[in-house]
Amino acid sequence: MEISNGLLVAILFITLLGLGIAHVVMAAAAVVAGDRESRPDGLLAAWTVLLLLVYLELFWHTLDLLNVEEWAFGGFLYVILGPMLLFFATNVLLPGASVPEGASAREHYLSASARFFGLLALVQVWIIGVDQLLGIGFTTATALTAAAAVLAAVLASTRRVRVHVVGTTVAAVLFVAGFIIPGAGA
Repeated sequence: MEISNGLLVAILFITLLGLGIAHVVMAAAAVVAGDRESRPDGLLAAWTVLLLLVYLELFWHTLDLLNVEEWAFGGFLYVILGPMLLFFATNVLLPGASVPEGASAREHYLSASARFFGLLALVQVWIIGVDQLLGIGFTTATALTAAAAVLAAVLASTRRVRVHVVGTTVAAVLFVAGFIIPGAGA
């Protein structure tokens, strides 16, 4: 039986995405079960949903990886970098063992925001690079992704709640725009 290196790339890509999806779902399940504050933070909840959507969108593009005829090791390393960065970002943001006792969800969100959004900006840059690697080129989706990278960098640079509320709304609009604007979505 012959196994293509494209299949191996896709398997590791899916494995890393699966770890991240499991982390997001487990964090959401803990909130539903009442293991977190009785009133979860709206920003943290919104980014939990957005993270899940980003993971699912990346999973949806796994077939794009299988369409590559031959993979070089450097391309393989680059492709798996994105799910790893996204998993790191997820681990930074979602409350867990690293949240100090007595810290509110909002305090945790704000204290983790620089690292989370810095990693999220890198994920956006990675997406643009993967599009080039796969021969997709620069599209409307590239412009939306670049805007998301700039937005993430702005959110990484501030702890002002109002900026984060507006930024989260803009991020949701950019994500939805990727599906609505012709040529921008999958």
